[in-house]
Amino acid sequence: MSAEIAAITIQSAPAAAPQALTVAQVVAHIRDAVASRFPAALWIEGEVSNCTYHASGHIYFSLVDEQVTDRFGQRLVLPCAFFRGANQGLKFKITDGLKVLALGQVMLYESRGQYQLRVLRVEPKGVGALQLAFDQLKKRLSAEGLFSEERKRPLPALPNRIGIINSRSGSAVHDMVSKLRGWFDVVILACKVQGDGAADDIAACLDMANTLNVADVLIVGRGGGSVEDLWAFNEEPVARAIARSRIPVMSAVGHQDDWTIADYVADHRASTPTDAAKLLVNERQQLLERARQLAGELVGGMEQYLALQTHEVQGLTDRLDLLHPAQQLAEARRRVEQWQSQLVQGMTYALDRDEQRLGALAGRLQALSPLAVLARGYSITFRLPDRRVVTDPSAVHAGDRLETQVARGTILSAVMETTHMERA
Repeated sequence: MSAEIAAITIQSAPAAAPQALTVAQVVAHIRDAVASRFPAALWIEGEVSNCTYHASGHIYFSLVDEQVTDRFGQRLVLPCAFFRGANQGLKFKITDGLKVLALGQVMLYESRGQYQLRVLRVEPKGVGALQLAFDQLKKRLSAEGLFSEERKRPLPALPNRIGIINSRSGSAVHDMVSKLRGWFDVVILACKVQGDGAADDIAACLDMANTLNVADVLIVGRGGGSVEDLWAFNEEPVARAIARSRIPVMSAVGHQDDWTIADYVADHRASTPTDAAKLLVNERQQLLERARQLAGELVGGMEQYLALQTHEVQGLTDRLDLLHPAQQLAEARRRVEQWQSQLVQGMTYALDRDEQRLGALAGRLQALSPLAVLARGYSITFRLPDRRVVTDPSAVHAGDRLETQVARGTILSAVMETTHMERA
């Protein structure tokens, strides 16, 4: 009986249909809850994981808590979206495992029903952003061999034209020009050296200088300043442009203790822009001093040769004095008075003959003197920089530099063309 009553009760009182929320309502509640709990942007600390640089320019990654896990032992993860508009000023590369501080807005990604952090700014934890960017780029370029000494070129021995890539209005460029003027032709390629777009501007000037072949040496740099002021010379476009330059590049950035990526890539580094100009001028001064020294050695060699020849002539004169017949005449006078006249005539004739011979020897000696040869209009031509004597036009080519020794000095010239004379 009780079973029948229970059955009748169930049939007479059916359960009411449950009142359900829509998906949109649930998502809205969650969105409102997140927005009310996190109404403003906040800094969040964590370790980067699953970082992806998208072709659109957006960066997606997760922040992982290193110390706290969920009830299943899994590390807690916060998805992050760092959109292109916000990451344009990022100096360093976000990589997995990097510990960072991220400023962002916690929000709901409604189409997926997933919360995420919309990142506005990222700073590396424990090291400045600029230092981290410097270290990352330095490590990458070093691995590519851009800092290798084997790829660096020497400065030309006799540069004629120096190109300066710098701000036209800076004090550093005026100081360099004042020191280089009078020694070299100077070409200034003006560009921005700090601020937005400076790195691309510097790289463009380097490429243009190579395209137009405007100089034999390029000085790239600027005067001192803060790390931010010098930062353009730590950016990859400048490093790549220096590395691909066919013209040797000398970096001159900041003060003596300032080292930039450009310093590591450049063929030569000067501690300051002023030192770069001094180095080039000193090299030219040393070359001129060496030329004067060689000229002095040449004159000294000629004087020594003439002294040796004079000594030989004096020796011949001394030998003639020893053969003088005075002693023999005294003895002969006692023995043969009758031969006196004939003997005197014979010795007079011998003396005249010896004098003629001595005059001939002196004339030959004068003809063999290098100074006499040069005084008659002849010259000696050397090819620079190896100073080989030029005897055949095929030994030089158009553009080669020559040094010509004449009687009263030297002449520096450049080959325009050569003509080969066939021997008869």
